[in-house]
Amino acid sequence: MKTIEETYRERLLMLSKQYGGQTGLSKRIDKSPAQISQWVNGSADSKTGKARSMKSDTAREIEGALGLPRGWFDQPVKTTDTTPQEGFIQFTLLDVKAAAGNGFDNSDFPESVQLVEVSEKWARNNIGNNLKSISIITASGDSMQPTFNNGDWLFVDQAINFYEEDGVYVFMSSSGLKVKRLQKFVSGELRIISDNQKYNSEVLKDNELNSIKICGKVVATLRLERI
Repeated sequence: MKTIEETYRERLLMLSKQYGGQTGLSKRIDKSPAQISQWVNGSADSKTGKARSMKSDTAREIEGALGLPRGWFDQPVKTTDTTPQEGFIQFTLLDVKAAAGNGFDNSDFPESVQLVEVSEKWARNNIGNNLKSISIITASGDSMQPTFNNGDWLFVDQAINFYEEDGVYVFMSSSGLKVKRLQKFVSGELRIISDNQKYNSEVLKDNELNSIKICGKVVATLRLERI
């Protein structure tokens, strides 16, 4: 049986599609696209570490704003069976690209495109046991070669929305959404590294760190090649 939080997320996805995306919905219910994205994706609260979820009072407020019957949000969505086949696990593929280059300007906040099934054994061996906060995005560009290529799938742990240690992170900057290797110096400066040596690294001073917002850490990749 689904939890009320899961039902709220499914209902929000339905409304997002109906109103042309999270930006369109935000204008109708007077909530920011970022807030809607956090509810839909269950982003971890930076203070508590728990998944963000919409409150019942907010559900009633949105129902009123859109002329929906009271309690509409609380009714489970009737969908076809999406249970993964035995030995497999499902991840959400988001409608967003992260540039391994100069930045990718996404027109909207991430929305679910489809569910992707992978071997549970592969997932646990390559990602670990904390799989609930993992989503998949698509890399764009060549600046992170040979680590991954343009079009590869990146498995991103959205619970790690802060600098944890040296690694590859997805982050928002003034030039768009990027995926780069981050390395912190003892001085507090942050080095933004492209694994492809054709591209120069960038260094953010301690007082410039707020110019980027970390969205998650890349914990695994899946290479997709044409044959």
